[in-house]
Amino acid sequence: MPAAGARPAGATAGAWADARVPNKHDRNAIVSTTDTPIPADIPADGHGFRYQPFYCEENAWWLCAEPNLGAGPRMVLFVLSHSGACPLAGQKAAPPGVLCWWDYHVVVLDGRHRVWDLDTRLGLPVTTADWLKGSFPQIEHLPADLAPHFRVVPAADYRADFASDRSHMRTADGAWQQPPPPWPSIGRGMTLPRYRSLAPEGPGEVLGWRDLLKRVGG
Repeated sequence: MPAAGARPAGATAGAWADARVPNKHDRNAIVSTTDTPIPADIPADGHGFRYQPFYCEENAWWLCAEPNLGAGPRMVLFVLSHSGACPLAGQKAAPPGVLCWWDYHVVVLDGRHRVWDLDTRLGLPVTTADWLKGSFPQIEHLPADLAPHFRVVPAADYRADFASDRSHMRTADGAWQQPPPPWPSIGRGMTLPRYRSLAPEGPGEVLGWRDLLKRVGG
């Protein structure tokens, strides 16, 4: 799998600025301090929600309909960057203290503006401010091409429009990069690329992290 060099989660601003990002990231591009492959059967840690590692966009689709998220409008957040690489701390797919480099990540924001991230060690749920602080410990010092941007989409729209044939998880010879979920593919066709793009004409709207905090009030 394509991977960048190991980068501790507490890296200094200078280390962030010197980060070397691969030109192309797959969904399972993991930064690790070892050469040991990341297991595909990472447990759900007892949260009880429908979950498959490395398929956050589908996990979020199911999570949008969970009554445990409480009342109020829900939003789906796609974590994106201009470089196509998103370094997140506290992710269960990487060892503690090591950044996990996703090409994108997907979480759900509930009606109380709490983040539900099934892949984080930070807790479930956590406030938006705590999730940003824990997931991006050097957020104010990130180079512009690595700074997180968020495609914010109403959950009802996401549930109605999202579709994935999982082709992005296939290698050139058709093999799975990571085992697929046990449930059928969601929707017909493939709308996932529209959500992964930072183009302004995509679903919902794109916000920087400061604008996101202003919008949800932490």
